Amino acid sequence: MTRAKTWALVTNGVRARILPALEEGATAEPQELVSKAKSTHLRDILSDKAGRSFSSDSSGRRSAMEPGSDPILRDMQDFAQETLAVLGDHFHAGRLTQLAVFASPKMLGILRQEMPSDLRSAVVLERDLNLINLPEADLRETVVKAFREGASA
Repeated sequence: MTRAKTWALVTNGVRARILPALEEGATAEPQELVSKAKSTHLRDILSDKAGRSFSSDSSGRRSAMEPGSDPILRDMQDFAQETLAVLGDHFHAGRLTQLAVFASPKMLGILRQEMPSDLRSAVVLERDLNLINLPEADLRETVVKAFREGASA
């Protein structure tokens, strides 16, 4: 039987930290990914006035148009896909066999929607925790502790 290679993904939708080799004694450096989105604040994205359209009736009135989608959500989905692609490459190369996911609640929902089924089969733990800002030493310790508690439950 091959030994499990457990990795962790810690993300908040803007940053992601991938911690390889959670097994006993492993101290591999985390890989950090940062979203390429220019801004994560809706006020910055929608700072310009909305476009205007003419009424379809004969009055000729004009009204403001609402934005067609949620640009922050789209950026988070794109970032989730990029992050999952990196993890998928490691999974297919055999470097990871189990995955623990720690994400802010909204990002966890996005990851669940975007995750390919083959990688989903490797997920052994999901927690809606935003741990991204923990110092590296504390992060690994917190993730390993949560993984052990989750594995024994």
